Amino acid sequence: MPYASEAASNKPQNFNEIYDISVPLNKAPIYPGDRQFSQEWMERMDKGDGYNLSALSLGSHAGTHLDFPAHLLEGGKRQEEYHPGSFIMPAEVVCVPGDGPVLPGSLPESWTESGQALLFKTGNSRRNLMHQASFSDDFISLSVQATRLCVAREVRLVGIDYISVDEYGDNSLPVHRTLLENDILILEGIDLAAVPCGRYTLICLPLKIEGAEASPVRAVLIR
Repeated sequence: MPYASEAASNKPQNFNEIYDISVPLNKAPIYPGDRQFSQEWMERMDKGDGYNLSALSLGSHAGTHLDFPAHLLEGGKRQEEYHPGSFIMPAEVVCVPGDGPVLPGSLPESWTESGQALLFKTGNSRRNLMHQASFSDDFISLSVQATRLCVAREVRLVGIDYISVDEYGDNSLPVHRTLLENDILILEGIDLAAVPCGRYTLICLPLKIEGAEASPVRAVLIR
């Protein structure tokens, strides 16, 4: 959601717009087979305890999350092998028309600078899929052809507005593999429903978990 209208005293300097593109972990859809997020209250002030204390249980691919090469590649890079600056970069939110997969023609023609992120706002956003707790298997994904073009243009990160870049049921995961084999990070489960298309700075810092093949993130777009 945008925070551009907040009082200036509560707003970081030099940014006119801030969009939180993360989904609350307790409301995000869960990919079939992943662990359900849960929050167990161990101490509660409304129960007479002196403080609040909770314990969390979740999968590393819960909600809005990053996939690292170790997710699919033997010997692939894990979370700790990336500098924190790897998760802060220029980004473009690309509006994708129609209800089919993201095709090469969806990539902006004027977008030529390497090292940026491409975040695809598709029919998933128009259907508000990231706001529905139940999993939908007919989400829009990336085509292999568009993925190869992302590689050719030296994109640093690819994001999608649902919880997988690959078509549901394709267990060979060609889009994941093509991106991760080229050290392109994957940001899944982003909420772009209220985000205008255009250029931003993306910040998507993962949890600091050694050996992690993926991690939930708090992702924001600023400009």
